[in-house]
Amino acid sequence: MVEQAKKEMKHILNLSKAERRLFLHSFDTLMSDCDGVLWNFTGPIPGVDKALQLLRADGKKLAFISNNGMRTMEEYQKKFHSLGIDALEEEIVHPALTTVHYLKSIRMRDAVYCIGTEVFKDYLRKAGFTVLDGPKERFPDSREANQVRVYSDYFEQHGPKVGAVVVDIDVNLSLQNLMKAKCYLERDPNCVFIAGATDYIIPLDSSMDVIGPGYFIDILERTTGRKALILGKPGKALAQVVLEQFQITEPKRVLFVGDMMPQDMGFGTQCGFQKLLMLSGGTPKDVLMAQTNPDQLPNYYAESFADFIELYNEDMHVEE
Repeated sequence: MVEQAKKEMKHILNLSKAERRLFLHSFDTLMSDCDGVLWNFTGPIPGVDKALQLLRADGKKLAFISNNGMRTMEEYQKKFHSLGIDALEEEIVHPALTTVHYLKSIRMRDAVYCIGTEVFKDYLRKAGFTVLDGPKERFPDSREANQVRVYSDYFEQHGPKVGAVVVDIDVNLSLQNLMKAKCYLERDPNCVFIAGATDYIIPLDSSMDVIGPGYFIDILERTTGRKALILGKPGKALAQVVLEQFQITEPKRVLFVGDMMPQDMGFGTQCGFQKLLMLSGGTPKDVLMAQTNPDQLPNYYAESFADFIELYNEDMHVEE
């Protein structure tokens, strides 16, 4: 099954003339990841601006789905504007807003303990939720400190009731945060466990990456015996939100573009979309070819969005 999927997987510039025409006409909507596909943390990826403009001029609907909750919607819109694309808020799926949508859908009235950035927490606060975080003070770490007392205090009920624990990217995450989350989840079996981004590695560019929240979500799942509801890619819950939000009735008419196999290609599989992997971000070609999970393999791959420029320059699409 894996070998067959790899055999069918093609670079978009290695398609025949007829195959290129069929490819460009096989989708009406293009949904794309952002970091590593449209831009890297260190700057823009060449050719993305022209490629997106060509796709939109060809009548393709564009939408963007990011696991990065560190930027505000306004910051996303500014970045799209710099690419010559005026993306509406409803065309961008932001993990914090997806979390807000879900918490409202279950009528959450209790406090939310959030491991995440201030941007993420601000969206929860603006939606009217009581947000708890921290602790931000350091544990006493001296020979005289009573470590048992420090830890046991976490198991006691303090403050408002917590109805949800949310875990996303947090540049200041500590053992204290994980202990707090663990205690809330173990204290109340009805406390909802939500994960945003699940990435294990977050590429900054081709030579740098940082540890993502996926490992910390694993820690909480293993120590509590609870499974997180994933509202970032590749979660089933996010797939349902996206299919409903964009009123998708023919998933195979959607092309999903990303640079990570577990998150992006896995998400495309959850949704039933066609999948295109860009080698411009977190997955080099040798890693792609070594993949053994068919659900994480793309239908197509490309070096970057700039490859679409060549497709359109050759006038492969049929004029209406």
